[in-house]
Amino acid sequence: MRKRISILISVLMILSILVSGCSSSSKKQNTASNNTTKKVTIKLATWAGADEAKQLQSIIDKLNASSKDYVIVQNSNPADYDTRLTTQLSAGSGPDLFWVSAQRATQLAAQGALLDLTDYLSKSSNKAANVSDYYENSLTPFKYQNKIYGLPWAENPVVLYINKDLFDKAKIPYPDGTWNWDKFLSVAQQLTVDANGKHPGEAGFDKNNIKQWGFTLNGWPPVQMFVWQNNGEVITPDFKSSPIDTPEAKKAFEFYSELINSPAVPSQQTIKDQGFDTMFKNQQVAMFMGGAADSLETQVNFNCGVYEVPSGPTGKKVTFGDLYGMAINAKTHNPEAAFKAFIDLTNAIQEWKVVPPLKSEVNVDALKKLHPDRSTETLDNIVKSMSYAEGFRYFANYPDWDNIFWNQLMDPIINNKANPDSLIPKVKPQLDNVLKQYSSK
Repeated sequence: MRKRISILISVLMILSILVSGCSSSSKKQNTASNNTTKKVTIKLATWAGADEAKQLQSIIDKLNASSKDYVIVQNSNPADYDTRLTTQLSAGSGPDLFWVSAQRATQLAAQGALLDLTDYLSKSSNKAANVSDYYENSLTPFKYQNKIYGLPWAENPVVLYINKDLFDKAKIPYPDGTWNWDKFLSVAQQLTVDANGKHPGEAGFDKNNIKQWGFTLNGWPPVQMFVWQNNGEVITPDFKSSPIDTPEAKKAFEFYSELINSPAVPSQQTIKDQGFDTMFKNQQVAMFMGGAADSLETQVNFNCGVYEVPSGPTGKKVTFGDLYGMAINAKTHNPEAAFKAFIDLTNAIQEWKVVPPLKSEVNVDALKKLHPDRSTETLDNIVKSMSYAEGFRYFANYPDWDNIFWNQLMDPIINNKANPDSLIPKVKPQLDNVLKQYSSK
């Protein structure tokens, strides 16, 4: 009898342990489930294309795995990105986080569509939150009335890509710091060859049968870069006028027109048919001005070099720096979690693209660690370009100003061979009127 009782007690003890173990396991599973549930879903909208979105997703996956606060869900769609985003934000909806161009940032901030990040940034210890480390020109477009409404995650200075093989074949030295507009145009003409091997200016040159062009442009790079190089402006610092009629500005517009109409540059129809950067990749064009982030030298089958853009007639060095940023929807339901996702992602993608808009990161050694596939010479020229990169002067009404600038001035110059001198007097009052409306608010 005692043995039976002893066996029964033992069985009961074993059952008790098993039940206790299952209960403990269940608690652990419930805790894990609760932890997952506590993570806030943060929706991110970007203009990334398919390949870029895949690269971005690998960054997001690492952040999601390490975060206890959020799960970022990416929705990347470049088609009509700005239109869709502004429509959503105007309706009080839209994603929690979104990429925003420098052009749109001020406008959206003025409309109350962006979350004020000033206090969040001051309290964050994340490296990306150190606003004093940003280039002033990089951060300014994301400010409005002394508040910060977004952060740039890359600045893309325009650099000069060249086909070294074509330079070598023509026995032309590679670009150096002395190149100005005249030197650039001269080299572009030397690198332009018709089907009979003739160059512009030579007897028998056939401009209708060109097989290789020296350069290409189609509104990119922007004419503003050339205006700045000649000590001109298109918008004054006080946002009160558009001095496109000054001698400095007019000379830049005339040079741009000269390039467009030069036999050294393909016709706009040819560029549309063949593809802008594709013509450079296919060795139909010897020189190309693109963003440093384009990394064209890593995508071609010829010896490609990356150099600084030519300086202006007086030697002034300026390049255009395109900016990519990110912001938080003012209507997000979870601002705290959204900011944590925002600042972590900003920090991560600043190490993804060239060039991080951070003074501490823009040196050859730092960039070489992030981008070992790019040569020291390339990175050195990119660093130099960042030191004098400038951006547009954005303001709340900037899209209205830009529509006039492009449709009434630049499009006719580029596509209809219009004379800048005849257009400028007609366009300037319209641009000034937009600035006047902005200043009067």
